[in-house]
Amino acid sequence: MGLLALVRVAPAHSADSGKIDLAVECHCSDTVGQQLCTEFKTQAAASPGYHLSEGNTGYGIGLHFSCVDLWAGLENRLAGQMSAVSVAFTIYSDKLPGEIYEDSSVFRVGKDATGEMSRKIIAAIGQLVNANQTLFQHLRQAEQKPSPSPSP
Repeated sequence: MGLLALVRVAPAHSADSGKIDLAVECHCSDTVGQQLCTEFKTQAAASPGYHLSEGNTGYGIGLHFSCVDLWAGLENRLAGQMSAVSVAFTIYSDKLPGEIYEDSSVFRVGKDATGEMSRKIIAAIGQLVNANQTLFQHLRQAEQKPSPSPSP
């Protein structure tokens, strides 16, 4: 399971610090989904291994959240208590033709469990980073090489 946060930062910042950029995109109109996105971004920003980035320039992991109130329209007295959440994880790089789908997860989260779920998503990102360690090393090296100057 993984998440992506979009916050604008120069790509060199993360490369210099050794942190992996996370581009997070939240399509959550319900209160629990919005709370989850906010909590995730807060925890990811405080994490020693990740940096929230705006957009998907440079390279990193994209997290695409989509949420819907699980009970809205069915049992209105339970509305705002639980969200159905889908998270798609991608890898992006200026060196790739587009984002590469990596994984996805669908789960339910209650209004009092957004912190715990955010920690689980961050742990899942760690697994994705470890599984793609060679790719991230290659992307880091490619970003540090200067681009050839065009001939006059």
